[in-house]
Amino acid sequence: MKKTFTLKAVFLLLLIASSHYLKAQNLEENPIKRDSTIVEVKKPRTVFLEVGGPGLALTVNYDTRFGDKRDKWGYRVGAGYYNTGANWVASVPLQLNYLYGIGKGAGNSFVELGAGTTFVRSQGSSRGTTFQFDNITGFIATGTIGYRFQQDNGGINFRLAFVPILYDDGFIAEGGFSIGYTF
Repeated sequence: MKKTFTLKAVFLLLLIASSHYLKAQNLEENPIKRDSTIVEVKKPRTVFLEVGGPGLALTVNYDTRFGDKRDKWGYRVGAGYYNTGANWVASVPLQLNYLYGIGKGAGNSFVELGAGTTFVRSQGSSRGTTFQFDNITGFIATGTIGYRFQQDNGGINFRLAFVPILYDDGFIAEGGFSIGYTF
């Protein structure tokens, strides 16, 4: 009987002690207000039409960042085709690029630096009236030094760039202009 009494007394003490700990918890709303707003950061993705540039002629491109920020490292990939009748060129530009925000708070303006390669397949003929292309199949090295306007909430964007091109026969200084949409 004494063991039962002792066991009941220990159980009662544990129950009383635990009720004090439970009362120590405040069930009211925390008087210190905290900002619980969660800002969803979306990875910027851009689709654009480019004249000139690493794709050489007319290309449709996709560009995105590796992280969730609007600047820093990213990549672009595209596909292009241009035909003048007797001459044609098809291209697939691939580039790694870096965006550096300029201006107040790194708003909508960026310096773009990029390097990559473009696969080119062209067929040329002396009968071409506008352009004459060589018969080429292979890769060329490309770079990009330019300006990009890209709104932080998506929408229309444009790019203007100097594009140095290295190939078997030397160097070509080209430019490019693009307009597209960021979502």
